[in-house]
Amino acid sequence: MSCFSLPYKIRFEDCDPAGIVFYPRYILMLHRFFEDWFDAGLGHSLGTINVGLKVGFPVVNLQVRFQRASRLEDILIWTLTVVGISKRTATLAIKATCNGEKRLSIEITVVAVNLAAEDRIVSREIPAEIRDQMNKFLTEKTPH
Repeated sequence: MSCFSLPYKIRFEDCDPAGIVFYPRYILMLHRFFEDWFDAGLGHSLGTINVGLKVGFPVVNLQVRFQRASRLEDILIWTLTVVGISKRTATLAIKATCNGEKRLSIEITVVAVNLAAEDRIVSREIPAEIRDQMNKFLTEKTPH
């Protein structure tokens, strides 16, 4: 098991007038980190998966716990582990820390869906090559 990790520097655009991160911006940061995991961690960009394989991974459950405020120019270290995989879904544990202090913890569940134009968008099995890569990040679920 390994985790996927990337730094992110809080920018002016992420902050409210008080100079702290406006909470919806965390969701945008989360999605960008999720896309980076597919590309750099799994070796398959979401664009390639969506367009080439006609598979999507929309969020079906999202739980966020905000633990401390982040401020302009803080460096957040985002980390991800997979805490569960079924045939069609994956549950991820994601946290962001700054100088070892937990700023937020997230549990997100995504479902694989068929994006073929002629079909309805319905769940499908996670492609084997993607599931194999996800398994490299699989760990036992731990409380946040």
